[in-house]
Amino acid sequence: MLARSRVLAVGAMLGAPTLLLVSCDRAPNASSTPTAAPTAQPPPPASSAPTPSAATLPPLGGDWLVRLPLEGFREAVIAAPIGTISPRPVLIGVHGSRDRPEWACGEFLGVTKGYPFILCPHGIALRSGPEPLFGFATSEELEREIDAGLKALRERFGPYVAEGPMIYGGFSRGAFLGVPIVADHPARFPVVVLGEGGQSSWTDDRASRFARGGGKRVLFVCSTAACETATPPALAILTRAGVEAKMITAGHIGHIVDDRVVTLIRGSWPWLVRDRTGPLGPW
Repeated sequence: MLARSRVLAVGAMLGAPTLLLVSCDRAPNASSTPTAAPTAQPPPPASSAPTPSAATLPPLGGDWLVRLPLEGFREAVIAAPIGTISPRPVLIGVHGSRDRPEWACGEFLGVTKGYPFILCPHGIALRSGPEPLFGFATSEELEREIDAGLKALRERFGPYVAEGPMIYGGFSRGAFLGVPIVADHPARFPVVVLGEGGQSSWTDDRASRFARGGGKRVLFVCSTAACETATPPALAILTRAGVEAKMITAGHIGHIVDDRVVTLIRGSWPWLVRDRTGPLGPW
């Protein structure tokens, strides 16, 4: 059983409430009387104030935690960047075995301060009852569920979802099963966060394919001695292939994700996305 007593609270405090503080541009008054077309004028001087971008969207409203029905799978859980007026990228947050998608979304919400869309697959039930727990069987099944979730995400949020590369973040079994996915699709997932797992999934072939296809960085996050011991061989494989990789550790606090681990990952975020713009990159 994984202890996450404060992660959702951390995510909520760092994410959605701050994003609500966004001004709203009003649309032009449709009842205004049109005027005659003006004669051609020279372009304004460089010092003139810029015209608002045509790509600006109305502030995204609604709940920050959204559930999307998927065909063939349990519903996906989405942490949405409430208040955004521009397209935002996507982070895939994959939980471990006997775990829950809401926890993964809460963790990465805290890490990213609510900037991207965070898509958290559900998986299959491993324990039923009032508090069911979930997991994933194979990489192939997980990839299909991710694809179904991305399709539903784009159908629901449309222009608010940015095109382009995504980040893959997995914990424990979610990390282990994620390595074959990112190795097969490095242009899609060039940046990877693997918590307490995934080290043994890296082979020379997978690391080489990841690097050749545009893979950039892999961050290993540990909170146990076993993870710390297992990570150096994976770092060597990735470095040999030309991929930047490093390990960060919260100490021997257990196979968990709590506010200490969230804070630790957030501290390494600038390294992870440093070839992007902004304090946390476009993520």
